[in-house]
Amino acid sequence: MSRTCLAAAAAALCLVARIGAGQPEDRFPPKGEYTDSVHRFFPDLDARLNAVRYGRWRALEIAWDSGIDAATDQEFSSYYLRLIRQPPRFDPEAPRVAPRFAREAIPLFRALRWGQVFEAQILDILAFPDSTPALAEQRTNRLLAIYRREPWAVLTPATEAASSPAIAAAPASARMLLAGTRFFALAAEDLAASDFGQQRWRVRKTLDAYDFAPVDTVPVEAATYKVSAPTVEKRFPQIADQLDRIASLRRELFGALISRPASPEARRERIRRVEELARRWGLLPKERP
Repeated sequence: MSRTCLAAAAAALCLVARIGAGQPEDRFPPKGEYTDSVHRFFPDLDARLNAVRYGRWRALEIAWDSGIDAATDQEFSSYYLRLIRQPPRFDPEAPRVAPRFAREAIPLFRALRWGQVFEAQILDILAFPDSTPALAEQRTNRLLAIYRREPWAVLTPATEAASSPAIAAAPASARMLLAGTRFFALAAEDLAASDFGQQRWRVRKTLDAYDFAPVDTVPVEAATYKVSAPTVEKRFPQIADQLDRIASLRRELFGALISRPASPEARRERIRRVEELARRWGLLPKERP
């Protein structure tokens, strides 16, 4: 093995050691009678959401391993199109879909994994048949309080939705991932803006009309709850803000994983940028001067 390869491997191992030290063990997420409501009452919607979830993790695994460029753009977009044609019935086991990312970028992996759990539980609360506005507010507030106590919660101050350099580096993948993020917001809007008797036709209308692989890039602002889920923003402003923060972290992470050409030096540079990103978002302690 060449010295450059050994150096790249050592950099990755050092990152694992630094970011793994002191990290608490994963715990089971909070549960309620609303758990898995989307899966039970809206299986078609759940399958499309699962396709987006699988796509996010697969995109991160590819980008973490090989960087983001035209070749990885083609690899991911082909995988995602297959997912959309045959969406999975169950949500992904993230450590199996993105094993290397899960091992080597522990705090970012956990932040995004538990962000996914949080988003899924919000949708479950809105989809539960007895979800009156008052009860939904009570449940979402409790869930938000629990989430924010976790060490991997995304708590950095909210900022305006910003573009990512990954959009230019991998345009096909970016269009699909942004469309998927917007789909989550539209699903939440359908569930929040109607009662249980009306939710089904609203969800069906969105599913029938939605383009998961658009030709034109979805504006970053449209892929936010603030813009695409006005009812959620009005009734649950803290929830919408939290979910948009998680999406912003994901966009910035993809931007940090751009590299060209593929080489050990490029991998070391990706690792450095990702470590800086984790520190800026409060997922790693800041280095002492």
